[in-house]
Amino acid sequence: GNLPPLLLFWGYVSALERQYEQRHHWTAADIRRPQKLPSTMLTARFVTSPPADPPTLTRDLKIACAALLIPYALYASRVTEPKRRAWLLTLITASTCGPLALGVVLAHVWPTFDAAAQFTDAPAATFACRFFVTFLVLDCAVGALHYRKQFHLFEGWFHHAAYALFFSWGLARHASIGFASTLAMEIPTALLALGKCFPACRLDLPYGVSFAAFRVGLNLYLLGQWYAAGLFLWPCAVATLALHSHWFYRWCKSYGRRGAKDEAPSNPL
Repeated sequence: GNLPPLLLFWGYVSALERQYEQRHHWTAADIRRPQKLPSTMLTARFVTSPPADPPTLTRDLKIACAALLIPYALYASRVTEPKRRAWLLTLITASTCGPLALGVVLAHVWPTFDAAAQFTDAPAATFACRFFVTFLVLDCAVGALHYRKQFHLFEGWFHHAAYALFFSWGLARHASIGFASTLAMEIPTALLALGKCFPACRLDLPYGVSFAAFRVGLNLYLLGQWYAAGLFLWPCAVATLALHSHWFYRWCKSYGRRGAKDEAPSNPL
């Protein structure tokens, strides 16, 4: 099934990391020293800290499971359409991880990029990554039971398995800040999922603007910063930027066609 491609992907990332460590004569563990950061108006939850204590893992997983499954149970008891059900866990996750990740970005990525902080942990970043991995696992389980036809092989099983392994690896390496910063790209996903779950709340233009800002703009910014700093993850940003740019181009064409259709005079017949 999906195991060989995942193993190849894992080996590729590990090889890039070893090459980067050899080039700069340090390991990823060496840079995880606590960083003295200037004071900001951001909450301390976004400041770097030593690796999270193991007991917080159980706590965070319990919070994530409850935050995902309880609202889904209530929603599914009233909504029977699989197409709408399939988006609720995504809505909860994007609405949680996106704002948390935005705080991480503002503290450590933009407007000032802190390369060293990318290999450290912060409470909010760690929680966001754990929440995201929990969602990926639960979405597979719930999807197999409640919206199997909407849970496709590549967009569902392969995508979720690859990202669950990738983010779990980042958490194990105590690099939650670097990984969580990418979750700010879930902000447009929250707007998309909102319209899917509650059609009356569909927001096409805000979704497109946020997609351009986060999935294209932030992605491009991260690519530039990661490449300039020599961070070994920059090829991943190339792949996602190409995919997001393609999606945004398709959205622009679709939005333009809908606008032209709305402005066309109605047929009197």
